Formats: sequence, C-alpha cells, structure tokens
Amino acid sequence: MKLAKFVSTLAALMINTALASELPNSLPNGFDSLGPTVKQLTTETGRQIHYVDDGVTKAHPVVFTGGLGTSVRAIRLLDFLRTMRQDLNIRMITVERNGFGQTQFNPDLDMADYAKDVEYVLDHLDIDHFSLFGISGGGPYTAKIASRLHKRVLSIHMAATSPLIGQADWCSPDRGTSGYSDLLAYPMQFFGFPKSSSMHQVEGFQDTAFEEAARAHNLRGQSADPAPLEHEMALYCSEGAIDTSHVKTKLFVYRGQADELLTNEPNDVWQKHYPKATIFLRNYPGEGHDVQYRHLDQILLDLSGQNSQILICKDGDQKMISPVAQQKLSPREYKLGLCQWDS
Repeated sequence: MKLAKFVSTLAALMINTALASELPNSLPNGFDSLGPTVKQLTTETGRQIHYVDDGVTKAHPVVFTGGLGTSVRAIRLLDFLRTMRQDLNIRMITVERNGFGQTQFNPDLDMADYAKDVEYVLDHLDIDHFSLFGISGGGPYTAKIASRLHKRVLSIHMAATSPLIGQADWCSPDRGTSGYSDLLAYPMQFFGFPKSSSMHQVEGFQDTAFEEAARAHNLRGQSADPAPLEHEMALYCSEGAIDTSHVKTKLFVYRGQADELLTNEPNDVWQKHYPKATIFLRNYPGEGHDVQYRHLDQILLDLSGQNSQILICKDGDQKMISPVAQQKLSPREYKLGLCQWDS
C-alpha cells in the first residue's frame, strides 16, 4: 500500500517536473499590443495636442487623417493589416482634430490650425519628409497639410474622398449636419457598416468602429455634444477650395465608383486641383465608401513605393502586376488585393 502511494506520488512529481520544464518555452518575451499609446504635446500657447506615433523611428513616416468626426485612435481601424504595415517598414502618425476624443473643443480653430498642429508634431518627432494618407472627411485636412508643407511631402494617398468637399454643390442646404449629429448618441448607428460591406470579413472590425465612435464623442465626458462635429462640417464649407495647385508629388486616388459621396464627380477633378502632381487613379467598379479599408492592402503597398503596380489574387496566388497586364485579364480571373478577401 505504501509502495503504491510512493509510486503514485513519484509519478505526479515527474509529470509536474516535465510540465515545469516545458513552461519557459511557451512564455512570451513581451506583452501583446492593445493598440498605440496616445501621447500629448503642449504648444507654446498652452494648448494640448494629442497624437499617435506607431512604428519604428527609422521607418517611412506616413501622416494619417481619419474620417469625419473621428478621434486619434481611429488609426486602430487600420490594424487588421498592422503586420503587413510593419513588414513594409511604414510608421503611422496621426494627430487628433479639434473637439474629438481627448482634445478640448475650441470653436476658433480651423483647418489651418490643424495643419500647424501636424507640423508641430512632425518637428517634435524630428521628421522632415513624409507621405500623407487621408480618408473620407479627413481628405480636406490632408489637402490642407499638403498645401502648407508641400516641399516635405513624398506622396499623397486619398481614399473615398474628393476635392469637391466644401465647394458650392456639396454645401447646399439639403446637406445639413443634423443627420450626423442626431446619431452621435448612438455609436452603433454613427459608425455602422452595411451588411454588404466586405469589412465584416475582418474579425472585430465593426466592433472597433463602434468603440471609435463612442470614444470620439464621449471620452472627455462630452456626452455626444454635436458642436465639434457641426464645427468640422462647417469648416469644409467655409474653407472652400483648398489651393493645391503648387503641390508637386505623386498622388494616389482610391475611388469606389458606387460611393454616393462621389456622385457626379468629374473624371478630371483631381488633375484640376493638383495640376503639378503625377496622379494614379484607382477606380473600383461597384464598390462604395469602404474602399478606404477594403483596399488598404493596395494603399500600404503604394505607400511603400510600388508605384503603379497592382496587387491581385489569381488562382490562390498573390502577385503584383502592371495596369496594362490587368487590362488583359478578365474580371473573373482574379480578385483585387490579398487572397484573404472572400476566401
């Protein structure tokens, strides 16, 4: 009896020792990220700027400007391709706009002030040259930065946006802000993607969008105050056409041809507003306003310097092809982007 108990105890000790010896190999060397840390910078006037700097110091810097009424942490909506971004050696920087998230609302500030804030952050980070990436309602702010800092801009990438935002037709009375403002108390409605959106293929994407809407309009205790959003939409119209005629760089445009925001936009609108830029126009037939996320893979490749090359998935293989080669293929033969889409 005693011998049996001894053998049982010894066996248990041997198992525990084996498990203990295996344990160190499974322990992590660091913590997993919960997303980038929001940092603060105080201007000479005492105003606080909130920004995110996500990436290694020597990587290619990209200033990202999120959509209408978003906080600095809207950058998290790009994190479903964060590994790809890191592999391409891209460093993302974004600066929070007036009144959203952690940033106090000041009704006296305009787009020019935001461009100055971006410049202040870039100088603080000792960044000279950089690329710009603007989506949706962030497009006009991106244009304002490009206009101010054009000599430092390496390339511009505009997705699901238009240089017509803020001009006469767009600012007609029937485009009021109340439709958006009424949704601020309901983040799931303000930042909800339609069931048809490809982004539902990305696990957790929609929930991250809901969280972003809640953060942008409630974080400081502003309780869905519509004033910052109404101010931002009014700025589009008061700013009017932003002068980018002197901007000489590569300009990539990503346009869903079924995007209601871009209805009646002339084909040459970008060339008219950026006459000195080399323009790469990427049209996506039948796609809507979510091209800014659905084709983030292509945008990241463009940011990394792939020029006109296009990412496709054909017969289960991912490859880069030229626009000429793409035209020779039937749309049934391939899909745009990574093979994970619709897999």
